[in-house]
Amino acid sequence: MFQSLRLMRPSLGRNYLFSNSSLLSLAPKNIRQAKNVSFNSNVQILQSSMNPWQRNFLKQFMNQRMKQSPLSRSPTWKSYNSYYNRSSWDKLKKPLLFTVAFCVGTTLLTPYLYNYTPLSVLKQHPQALVWSIIAINGAVFLMWRVPQLQRFTMRYAILLKDNIQSPWTLLWSAFSHQSFAHFFINMLCFQSFAVSLVGILGVSNFTIMYLNAAVLSSFASLAIPMVLGSSLAVASLGASGAIFSVFGCFSYLFPASPVGIFFIPVPGGAWVLFLGTMLWNAAGCALRWGTFDYAAHLGGSLVGIAYGYYFNKKRKEQIRRRRLVLDF
Repeated sequence: MFQSLRLMRPSLGRNYLFSNSSLLSLAPKNIRQAKNVSFNSNVQILQSSMNPWQRNFLKQFMNQRMKQSPLSRSPTWKSYNSYYNRSSWDKLKKPLLFTVAFCVGTTLLTPYLYNYTPLSVLKQHPQALVWSIIAINGAVFLMWRVPQLQRFTMRYAILLKDNIQSPWTLLWSAFSHQSFAHFFINMLCFQSFAVSLVGILGVSNFTIMYLNAAVLSSFASLAIPMVLGSSLAVASLGASGAIFSVFGCFSYLFPASPVGIFFIPVPGGAWVLFLGTMLWNAAGCALRWGTFDYAAHLGGSLVGIAYGYYFNKKRKEQIRRRRLVLDF
């Protein structure tokens, strides 16, 4: 995440981690002031010189997680969120207003930009849009490596769910990666489906879907944990929420398209694989597996299905009109 604390491990999806604002509040003053301390795990930082109340809280949390069903809510996290005022639905007001305004603005302004600005060149070279998105992700990845820019990346390029620094974080966290493995695999998956899809939808429709999915998946990453009563003392970043929308739209439009996992063909094609990933993400939200932001994945997937349905309906209507013209 930054030079002094490295709390994330490389992974394939949108990552989440305990936010520095939450964990550093539990660490002693000398640790908070350290400039070059490296921790191996989130548990380490929690256990570093805790006072009795903090140790008791951690012990209660671990006991609750061992006793309860994976599907049940944690009263310990509920009390924790309530104590720090992190479960208030009022905190969703600004992100919701930003999400609605951004999606409406993107939908209305994008066609104008591609028709009346120099961006119109992308209409003749749609694949250049895919590589431009990859380049933006690469630029943000490199920004994390520049200490002088970490004030900017911490404010705009990571979604601190319990302390949102700026509503624009909902967008830029979806272009942000801290590890090369995370960046490389996400971009490889994105390129695999986006190159075909952008040629079919056109650059305007593809841009609208991708940007809106990025923001909507980030909003889902905030809202779903509140519904489930999960911890909000986490942060997330990564493009996989938007990538799942690309995969979802592609799978809806071309359900029988052959796909594979590491060159192993998946029986049934793209739609079967996509439904499998949706079940995986839904289960991950409920069971709280690992270090993936399943809520963002699930939100992006639903956005992809919605746009796939819309584009398919629009395509059928165009075909029907052409047939009427020919018959006439």
